[in-house]
Amino acid sequence: MDALRASPASTVWHKLRLPVAALVVATCAATIIALAFDARQRFFHIQFDLSETVEHELTELESELARLTTMLAGPAPATQLAGLRQSMDGIGMRMRRLDATFAAAEILRTQPYAEGLAELNRRSGRLLATATLQDAALTAELTPLLTETRDMLDALSTLAEQARADHQVQIAANRAVIGAALLRLVVLTVVLVLVLSVVSVQLMRLYLRSREQADAARRTGARLETIFRTSADAILVTDWTGRVLDCNRATLAIFGHPRERLFGADAMDLLFPQDARDEQRLRVTQALQTSDPRIDGPLRLELEAIHADGSRFPVEVSLAPARVEGGDIIVALMRDISARRRAERELTEARDRALAGEQAKADFLAVMSHEMRTPLNGLVGSIELLAQTPLDRRQRELVTVLGASAEILLDHVNSVLDIARSEARPADAEFIDFDFERLLEDCIANQASIAASGGNVLEQRPLSGRIGALRSEPARLRQVMLNLLGNAVKFTRNGHIIVETQIIEDWLEIRVIDSGIGIAPENHQRIFEDFVTLDSGYDRRSGGTGLGLGIARRLARIMGGDITVTSAPGSGSRFTLRLPFRPGTAPAAALAPDAADSLPAAAPLTVLLIEDNDINRFIAQSFLESAGHEVVATRSGLEGLAEADRRTFDVVLTDISMPVLDGLQVARRIRDGGGPSAGSRILALTAHSLAAEPEALSRAGIDVCLQKPIGRAALLRALVTAPEPTAPPPPSAIDTDQMRELRSQIGGPALAALIRQMILDGDAVMSRLRALGSEPPPDAARRLAHQMAGAISTFGSGPLHQRLTRLLDALRQGAPAGADLAALPDLWQATRTALADEARALRQAEAHAPDGADHHPAMGAQG
Repeated sequence: MDALRASPASTVWHKLRLPVAALVVATCAATIIALAFDARQRFFHIQFDLSETVEHELTELESELARLTTMLAGPAPATQLAGLRQSMDGIGMRMRRLDATFAAAEILRTQPYAEGLAELNRRSGRLLATATLQDAALTAELTPLLTETRDMLDALSTLAEQARADHQVQIAANRAVIGAALLRLVVLTVVLVLVLSVVSVQLMRLYLRSREQADAARRTGARLETIFRTSADAILVTDWTGRVLDCNRATLAIFGHPRERLFGADAMDLLFPQDARDEQRLRVTQALQTSDPRIDGPLRLELEAIHADGSRFPVEVSLAPARVEGGDIIVALMRDISARRRAERELTEARDRALAGEQAKADFLAVMSHEMRTPLNGLVGSIELLAQTPLDRRQRELVTVLGASAEILLDHVNSVLDIARSEARPADAEFIDFDFERLLEDCIANQASIAASGGNVLEQRPLSGRIGALRSEPARLRQVMLNLLGNAVKFTRNGHIIVETQIIEDWLEIRVIDSGIGIAPENHQRIFEDFVTLDSGYDRRSGGTGLGLGIARRLARIMGGDITVTSAPGSGSRFTLRLPFRPGTAPAAALAPDAADSLPAAAPLTVLLIEDNDINRFIAQSFLESAGHEVVATRSGLEGLAEADRRTFDVVLTDISMPVLDGLQVARRIRDGGGPSAGSRILALTAHSLAAEPEALSRAGIDVCLQKPIGRAALLRALVTAPEPTAPPPPSAIDTDQMRELRSQIGGPALAALIRQMILDGDAVMSRLRALGSEPPPDAARRLAHQMAGAISTFGSGPLHQRLTRLLDALRQGAPAGADLAALPDLWQATRTALADEARALRQAEAHAPDGADHHPAMGAQG
């Protein structure tokens, strides 16, 4: 809305351009008129005193004086006394008119003109006085009168010349004034013409642009009208109160209402069900108030709508606020997503069926594991017990053969079941400090006798010197190294086997190099596949299930590394195990050796043994009693529970898989019962390939879980070795490993879009769950929980998914589900926040890495 409300500022200028131009033109016109009036006033004030009237009066006076002078200088002036008196009266009259003319002209009132005029008046006065004399007196004064007249004529000529000269000066000044006024008028007129020209051009441009914009608006309007009328999605236009202003035909078809019913109605009241109306109205209002279209784009919500016939259906609503001349409006695009919901349900059901198939396979392998490991446990344990009795040489050889055969059989079973375990529940890496050289020497010593029997020389080469303490996973590293060394020994005869160790930057490389038969390049990747064995020149004397390298590579990758191979037929092979180099913090000398036959000394303990299998119970009891421990053996969970309630035991050793009460239930009841053995250590034994989840074992109160078959030394060591208490890490709202896997497969932008859709779907499901109340109908709650669990499982098995699974189990069994329902909002909020953070991190990663490629350290064979 901010963008929409900021745009009128520029529109105001476009609207004000014409008034401003008109104001400028009016100002120029007013200025010209003012200048014209000013020029007129200046013309009125121009000094035209010495005009034709002044010159005429001077000329007339001069003529009268000349005529009087002529008469006085004539041959008989005395005979013309009457004419003289008449001429002198004329001079007097002309003098009076000249005085009046000079009095009207301010410029002629200056001192030179005033003195000259006064002189003329004095002389004129004397002339007039002489004219009044009697004839005799006048005749006597004719000669002085002639002189007076000539003097007056000279004074008049001087004054006239001065007046004519000043007249020319005044004319020049008047011309300058008139010229300046005209120049100002011309300049301002030119300016006005230029302004009018610019305004005319601008008006023409505005007219042309307005016509283009009108044409474009007409075309755009036609296109929008076409889209509006032909769109398959419902388009609804409302004001900010929700009142319908307009809609397209698809709206009428989707909702089933006539146009007259829709127009003017409240969209939320008419198109959405009454029981969810207030909650959905609140969602729409909050989304409109808190969103920014420039950043978030169009708002997308999933709501539940209602048809005119009363049927409900889901819709996806895209909201966009806009500002038009009539006020603010909201444009809503609504799409019926019933088909998509059906497809999602079908996809979820298909995924559930696939997961059920995987679970069935896992269950089958677990049962097979139990059924195979149970007799193997009895066989291996009996052989170990038999080996501790007095035997002759022949019997000792037979026991050795039996033991070796049992170990080979157990190794094959473990290889197959390790595959199932890694597929069903990939284990996380658990790093500890250990002595790397000691582990490597133990592995080499384990294969040394077999290598010698094949005529091979087994050699170790530390290229980077002694490594010492290393922080990694010794058990998995030992399994990988034994597999690589075992393969080298199997396929090499009368040759060399070299184990090289080298630190390259932040990586530890362990290379097993042999001079055996080699591997063809086309088989370099096949040998890491499960159940793949290559024909060799030893007529299958090496044997094997073809699982060793596949398991070894899985283990290497769990530890953060990989295994590669470089080989050619007849040239031997080089297997490179590349792991992250993490130096250990503890000194190598302080790390305890992991010898299988070193047992800690311990005082005799009282042990409650709960085992339903007679053979396994006999073997375990024999192992424990051989070490001096007191054993009370029971055949079932119920018997064991009764014994635990009767007396105190130091250790409770229970099988996991038992009828009626399994090991988890027994342990939980012992802990919760508060009996004499409630504080005892509880050890569990299982023959299943898929051991119980660590969280389930911890919740049941089990301290250690041991895998069958188990040897005497391992059992006795676990019996007296207390586990180090470790605080469980806080559960993560989402599975970061799963997010990385999704990103590597579908890319960052697609994953970000998937997260946004998950947030929308999750909000919608949580809103519907809240609308159902604290005691919802089981079927409706189960449907929504199933939808939510299926959607969130895409991002891994986090706390929310686990709680939803627990809720589904409770709803299916009719058990109370209030606590699980109450926990969902907080779990969803935490998951929603984690998903939003992940989406934000994806956007930032895309912004800083345009190519979008994930960068991993190169892991290849050393050439």
